[in-house]
Amino acid sequence: MKTFTAASLACASLASLALGAGDSLAQAPGGPAGRPAPSPPPRSAPVPRPTLSESQQALAASLAEARSMGVSVSCAILDVRGDLVAFVRMDGASFLTGSLAEGKALSSALFGMPSSAVGRMAASPFFASLNASVQDRMVPAQGALPIVREQQVIGAIGCSGGAPPQDEAVARAGLAAF
Repeated sequence: MKTFTAASLACASLASLALGAGDSLAQAPGGPAGRPAPSPPPRSAPVPRPTLSESQQALAASLAEARSMGVSVSCAILDVRGDLVAFVRMDGASFLTGSLAEGKALSSALFGMPSSAVGRMAASPFFASLNASVQDRMVPAQGALPIVREQQVIGAIGCSGGAPPQDEAVARAGLAAF
């Protein structure tokens, strides 16, 4: 018992000394022992992405195409990481079409190919693992196309609400606006 008490007191004394020394070091100008403070970490490189302005123009073109076909759709534009840039749901489009449009666009953006091509690999363990890592949000079905600028995928546009070929045609009309 005496050994335990002595050890406890020794640890408490060392801890208080360390804390006290830490306070005095924290107050030293620049950093510990007068050394200059470390520089902040570098900022990450900007993510190539469609701008909001050009995305809104693309969505307007997609909506015009959908109206000409007589279908009500939702369309989503995502950047290459899968972050939403712009979204629209037409009056009369089902509530599910929004999630499906985003999922198709995510599939296209992450794989850099039309979502219909991603559908061919949907049964693979690789796709299942990747989809699980994005909370099963990818939808490998026809209706999304990658947005490419200077030979680099910067995002994707995905649409849902019509038949799969109609969804892709609506997405293609929006893509042409980029």
